[in-house]
Amino acid sequence: MIRKILLLLFLTSFLCFGIDHKVIVEWFENDLICLSAQTLYTPSKPLKIYLLTQTGHRLPKHVESDRYVFDVSRTSWILLEVFGKNSLGFTMSGSDPEKIDLSVFRAEPDIYVFSDLESGRTYVVVKIPDGWTFKGCKLQNVSFRKFYHAGYLYLYTTDKLKDGIDKLQVNFLLPFGVEKTFVQELFILNHAVNILRGGTEPYVIEPVAPYQHVVQRGETLWEIANRYGVRIADLEIANNLPDGNRIVAGTVLKIARVKFLESLTTLVINTQTSKLALYYNNRLVKTFPIAVGKSDATPPGVYWIMKKEIDPALYWYGEYIPPRSPINGLGTRFFQLSNPTYGIHGTTKPWEIGKRISHGCIRMFNQDIETIDAFINVGTKVIVVRSTEDFPENLKDLR
Repeated sequence: MIRKILLLLFLTSFLCFGIDHKVIVEWFENDLICLSAQTLYTPSKPLKIYLLTQTGHRLPKHVESDRYVFDVSRTSWILLEVFGKNSLGFTMSGSDPEKIDLSVFRAEPDIYVFSDLESGRTYVVVKIPDGWTFKGCKLQNVSFRKFYHAGYLYLYTTDKLKDGIDKLQVNFLLPFGVEKTFVQELFILNHAVNILRGGTEPYVIEPVAPYQHVVQRGETLWEIANRYGVRIADLEIANNLPDGNRIVAGTVLKIARVKFLESLTTLVINTQTSKLALYYNNRLVKTFPIAVGKSDATPPGVYWIMKKEIDPALYWYGEYIPPRSPINGLGTRFFQLSNPTYGIHGTTKPWEIGKRISHGCIRMFNQDIETIDAFINVGTKVIVVRSTEDFPENLKDLR
């Protein structure tokens, strides 16, 4: 009798404290984790799953069939609490794993795309987070070769890519069998590749006294920029403002100027021939016709694109002219240059392209400036020249 009791206690202890459930991470997105569990016994009741976190216990937000979705924001780890009953009525609570580190799901890969026009190669460079496994890369069904260097995965293809907007998909396998795909939209122009609408070139921030400003009610970014002798785009970039027209009273702004250091994409404007050339990594990609300033109103020099706008509004002597208005001559895109007097923009008067007609800004066909906008980066260098020579194939040969 005593032996039977001891055996029963042993079995009960084994069943209660062994691995009773295999927990599966179905997916992780936006601080939501979806879990399911496989029972290693014959269950008599539905399972219950809870989490213990840094901020206490958490119940599932909702249950989808046998899947439990939890909000795991504000915690870096979770302890799993899985409860069920077997056919003998014993409570089963062991799980594998018992703890999950969430940082492995919150990590993101660094993905860079660039073209080497001389060799005809397109590269995808990936920094893979710890614990992740690269599974594949897809772009226009081209084939990629790969190699590793200095902790980065390099994928490259010599296949020619079709022009236009396309999507790069990079697939990874995460711990616990979670699959994750990162999608990046690209713009391809004459075999040169950049992320759609570009990124931002490297820059430094140069603080300007008094270094900070607290926005007052009714103030505009234009007024603040003029007060401290900086540009509106300086304040937008230095303070990471997505829309400088919407600033809230009480916001503390850094007062600074932005200086770009280098430029992967470059525009060269020839006011003599009324043409614009687009360069990528010093190689000529395409040329476009333009309208320039009358009487040489566009001064030669080196500028930088500080801001790109879609469907820009026009402010003319204090009057607001809405986007796409027939009397708004900016067209569908506007690039603000580092000299705020000048810009590059579309036009509502395409018949003027090729003429000397503006007050100093550069005008383009809307479809042409939309193509450039889809390809270049903020911080693109703009070189204005006055020459009778053709654009060189290599920017380094520009006189």
